[in-house]
Amino acid sequence: MTIGNYISTGKCIWCGRTIADGASFHNIPHVFPHALGGEDTCTDVCDECNHYFGTTKVHGVPSIDLTFKEIFNAYRFFCQNLNENSYKKLRSTFFSYHHSTHSIKIRQNFRNDVLCRQLKRGLYECFLQKYHQVTGDGNNLIFDSVRQYARYNYGELRVYYAFNDIILAEKEQDRPHLGMSDILLDAMREYGVYHFWLLGHSFYLEVFPIAFNVKGMAYLQNEAKHILLPTSDRVGIFEFNDIRQIDPLMFRFNNR
Repeated sequence: MTIGNYISTGKCIWCGRTIADGASFHNIPHVFPHALGGEDTCTDVCDECNHYFGTTKVHGVPSIDLTFKEIFNAYRFFCQNLNENSYKKLRSTFFSYHHSTHSIKIRQNFRNDVLCRQLKRGLYECFLQKYHQVTGDGNNLIFDSVRQYARYNYGELRVYYAFNDIILAEKEQDRPHLGMSDILLDAMREYGVYHFWLLGHSFYLEVFPIAFNVKGMAYLQNEAKHILLPTSDRVGIFEFNDIRQIDPLMFRFNNR
């Protein structure tokens, strides 16, 4: 553990507390879970909030960062050429690989809807931390709905998922990176949607619900024309509400 003060504004982007309020900023906050290979770090995430995302388990629900790491690590694993011995190499809390039926399954002690919600909250966690790293404006009140959803599990923010019936090989698999260009941010401000591209997956986050309700669906329809490869009738952009919709894990792989 590295000891220091990881602060820029000195105010936690999640809970709003400062050192004067009793918050500490000694532990390194990673934009992506460190266990996923994330080396990108940020500031102004207090130790209590950092701990909440990384290790807090409430009523048997796995932490947000564990869920995020497990799902994307499984994606990496199952994009390899697998054989009857591959299951021996898989170290997963959530998933099991059955070579005889060429299938991937979520272990019975985990609920699909719970994992899905935790993953969605993790997407918003990474978004705000990366946004703050780039702009220094993560404390802005316009992100209160993101804070309430990701940090406190209140409300519902939608996530849309772009399904292509082709597995895309990413060069960045060892070190995940999240883009935060002016083009992406301008689209977010106008349409209420942030395009979250990671390890071959395209998610669209409803950052500003009011703007999204006005222009968001038109934006997604236009995006579909550019990013989807029409290889089957399953291709599309749809609301993500079931963890089994992560295509290489629970759908494409099991049906190819």
